[in-house]
Amino acid sequence: MVDPYIPPEVEVKEFTVRAMVLGVLLAVIMGAANAYLGLKVGMTVSASIPAAVMAMAILKPMKGTVLEINLSKAMGSAGEALAAGIIFTIPAFIIIGAWVEINYWITTAVALLGGVLGVFFTIPLRRILIVDQALPFPEGVACTEVVLAGEEGGSTAKWVFMALGIGAVYKFLISGIGLMHDKVEAIVAIGRGRFFFGGELSAALLGIGYIVGPRIATFVFIGGVLGWVVITPIFLTMVASGSYPVPDGTTMMEALNIVRMEQTVYMGIGAITMGGIWTMFSLRDSMKTSIGHVLSSELEEGEAIRTERDLSVKYAYLAAGAMVIPIFILYWYIADSGLVAGVSAIVLLIAAFFFSAIAGYLAGVVGSSNNPISGVTITTLLFSSLLLLGLGLRGLDGMSTALGVGAVVCCAAAIAGDVMQDFKTGELIGSTPKSLQIGEMVAVVAMALFIAPVLMVLHQAYTIGSPDLPAPQAIVMAGLLRGLFGEGINMIMFLLGVELAILLIFLRLPVLPVAIGIYLPFTLTTPIMLGGISNLLITKIAAKKGITNENEVHGRGILFSSGLVAGEALVGILIALMLVSHIEIKLLAAPLPGLGAILFLGLAGYLFMVALKSVGGSFSDVPGAINESISDLKKIRL
Repeated sequence: MVDPYIPPEVEVKEFTVRAMVLGVLLAVIMGAANAYLGLKVGMTVSASIPAAVMAMAILKPMKGTVLEINLSKAMGSAGEALAAGIIFTIPAFIIIGAWVEINYWITTAVALLGGVLGVFFTIPLRRILIVDQALPFPEGVACTEVVLAGEEGGSTAKWVFMALGIGAVYKFLISGIGLMHDKVEAIVAIGRGRFFFGGELSAALLGIGYIVGPRIATFVFIGGVLGWVVITPIFLTMVASGSYPVPDGTTMMEALNIVRMEQTVYMGIGAITMGGIWTMFSLRDSMKTSIGHVLSSELEEGEAIRTERDLSVKYAYLAAGAMVIPIFILYWYIADSGLVAGVSAIVLLIAAFFFSAIAGYLAGVVGSSNNPISGVTITTLLFSSLLLLGLGLRGLDGMSTALGVGAVVCCAAAIAGDVMQDFKTGELIGSTPKSLQIGEMVAVVAMALFIAPVLMVLHQAYTIGSPDLPAPQAIVMAGLLRGLFGEGINMIMFLLGVELAILLIFLRLPVLPVAIGIYLPFTLTTPIMLGGISNLLITKIAAKKGITNENEVHGRGILFSSGLVAGEALVGILIALMLVSHIEIKLLAAPLPGLGAILFLGLAGYLFMVALKSVGGSFSDVPGAINESISDLKKIRL
């Protein structure tokens, strides 16, 4: 057991009205921002650090305690996690044709059931994984450093809020008043071939690239190159020669989107499906360990000391079991069959328990950002679909029911991984587990009530599944269900994606980032790569100066990047509200050519400068870092 910052015998303000109100507000803000981001890019970023910084900035002037700040932060990150679980699955109802618009009641019910189950199942996990197993929980530890740095007089908040303002203004200039273009793209003719190149001028994508780092950013970019510089040009060349049928009058750029939806997307679906299955198979030992620990735990109440005081484990299990009733009602409504609803409810409860334990364990080992939530959902969809097919369910009813099971499990697993990181931060700071558990539950309920309206607005403004809001994971889920239920799928491209995934597995390379890169429009992968390169160069410069602590190296850069992500995402939702309300502000007849590219490169340079100054570097250090990175690249042997 660690010695926390606030000792267990010390009583300070923690579970207060102001902390709870701020926590709910942060949950909704972070959840809404991540919903937009996930639908646009197919990736979400942890809200723990920006939520912690915002909580500090608001509560410190009010003489808020470190425990109040941590409670608000935990609630904020719970909202982000629940949004991730929803946007990976619920939009698939629209893509398979079951819905025309977002169904408020089903979306809210799925979010409530999945989120609450996730919190209930983590109550016994806290003692097992954090106290008994003492897993590292890297993001929980990193967040502790940020909170304590602020408590001891750090100036971390300014970087988040400065970047949030910059990201917001930048996005509004592009999408709000149409002052500049949001991307640069072109199809180039080389001989008879047609090749596509381009990049999104997005502050959020730049920040995501810095946050995920060079390894993931590179693999996403490699996927983009495979899909858009290797595969897609083959079909574009066929379009140019007239051997690929497209409607008369179709431009090459319009043909690009046709090829993407008819060909490239299915290659990405195949690769992601195989990658998800392989991820779960490769984690079988960890799965066995985590489930074994949970099943062997005793149903005992928390100890008397404050820092070990949990909600009742016994009542948490009983409450989770009682939720089979509303789950049964939900699936009866979707499938219109009592037998199917009963079987689905039992399958869901078992799957949610197992995968919540797995997600909690893996969050402790590799962190929440690396948690294979997509793999969990794909596995659940495969199993539940085969079961429903055995029960005779077909068509939209079968796909909708399987998706309903997968959506609740996805939400539960996403919440479980996130909550466990918050418990680790709480252990190190000295929070009361019971307070965090109640706070997480309140945040889940609040976000569950708001997530459906957010999706409604985004769908009406941008259309889910369109190039403006591609919803990558949801399209993967929809494509998988269509294949399983016989609704049709481009099997050749699907199998090509599966074969590519198998090749990557044999090469011991990560499958899912490459697969997401294949699916995403190439314009989205290029700014992510630029952010990853900035991260790599800062790492090299810091190493030369003997700085190896991750928080010292990238703390300021990640805070600034988080602000860019949040600023653009929040304004993206604001603009969606404007579009739905038919409010249009256009200062010019057409965007100014070149301005967007100039400002984007300036923003990328400023992010790099902020991160560079945090390690005491200068631009004279950059050439050496570039040369070292190139030398490392030359040493790679697959």
